[in-house]
Amino acid sequence: MTGAILAVSILVAQDATSIVLASAAPDAATGTITISGDRFGAAPFVTLDLVPLAVTSVEATRLVVAAPIAMMPAGKYLLTVSVGAAAGQSESLQIAIGGRGTASLAPTATASPPPPAPSPGSAAAAAFTAPDAEAAAQVGDRVITVGEVDREWRRTDPARYITLSRDLYDVRRRVVDAMVADELLAREAAARHMTTEALLAEEVPKRIVAMPESAVVSLYQSLGDLSRGATLEQMRPSLRAWLARITEPEIAKMNYVEELMKLSTKAEVFLVVPRVPIEHTAQDASLGPNGAAVELVAFGDFQGPAYAKFAQAFGKVRDTFGDRVRLVFKNLPVLGPDSVAAAEAAECANAQGLFWRYHDRLVAQPGRIDAARLKQTAEDAGLNRDAFDACVGRGAFRQVVQDAIEEAGRYGVKASPSFVVNGRLAPQAPPFLPPFDFFKRLIEEELARQARRP
Repeated sequence: MTGAILAVSILVAQDATSIVLASAAPDAATGTITISGDRFGAAPFVTLDLVPLAVTSVEATRLVVAAPIAMMPAGKYLLTVSVGAAAGQSESLQIAIGGRGTASLAPTATASPPPPAPSPGSAAAAAFTAPDAEAAAQVGDRVITVGEVDREWRRTDPARYITLSRDLYDVRRRVVDAMVADELLAREAAARHMTTEALLAEEVPKRIVAMPESAVVSLYQSLGDLSRGATLEQMRPSLRAWLARITEPEIAKMNYVEELMKLSTKAEVFLVVPRVPIEHTAQDASLGPNGAAVELVAFGDFQGPAYAKFAQAFGKVRDTFGDRVRLVFKNLPVLGPDSVAAAEAAECANAQGLFWRYHDRLVAQPGRIDAARLKQTAEDAGLNRDAFDACVGRGAFRQVVQDAIEEAGRYGVKASPSFVVNGRLAPQAPPFLPPFDFFKRLIEEELARQARRP
């Protein structure tokens, strides 16, 4: 009996220190969210879809935070309140803003909105849906086909052509993936005489796997300025809540749908991803054989911490896949004069056959790269300093770098980092996915595609 009383006392004591989140009421007129609960402490930390909010009023059972509600799209948002990093010191709930909506599947503050699909009657839609042999115009007895128009468009404006092709593919792929998933789930639910919602409630929890600490760090890094100066430790409860409430269930659902595709009802997606042939120049730095099954072209800016994060995984990619992968680097300095200077310095290192040694030392310490650091890195990489300094001083590769920027534009590549896998522009990496895992998925998907070809 004494033991039972002690156990109850412990539970009560634990509950007394745990934060309680009861409800949240958004108010567009005042631009605030009023949160009701208990044990909010003196300085609670509040995020909405991982964006920190300013606390304007706090009491033990009620707090008010500022949020630009009137400007936010309708939908469900994940609200997290934390008073510390220990168990029980944070709590989350989803709130609806702007009426009914669907829950966000990625941080609304960090995810880019999907590109709009061309309207059915637009010229863009017609260009990508009409058969190649369909007549587009006629002059006398000369018929100009849609295929000819597209070939001329691609020749004269390749960047716009490939960009629109990708946009249309991305929209179609999202829609078809959702339709395939819905159909597979509906068929399985019907076979088991239950609703789709009941099926997901039964099967998804079995497949949820807690994401590692590296996912927390990657998600935090992806926020950039949206973290509003909050540290990783301050954000950790919100990041963990996001992964647990949003990301992990969604991945589990995706994995279950993939299982159904393989084991229950056969399903295949036949959409053809747009690919663009990548030019190879004498200035391209590469690792791996020309005949590799997968060519991964990286467009990078040494000044960008995002590129540095991904570039640090290149070694593990090569170690894992060996000669099945060829890695190619192309400069894409988009962050100003210092970016251009770093790109020119890297080309000077390339001229001495030491590009990758120089590259790896630059990306090993992300941050601003000035002239002094460029020279010190040349020293550390074992370059001939006199030749390097002379090369940089006379701007020997200035035009080469400008040509590289123009080349990226022809492929519709505008941002660093961007990656093209066998001519396909890779999608943006999910913020929770570590760089190596991102590359591994891309490469394995391409290898699997090649294995399926007759």
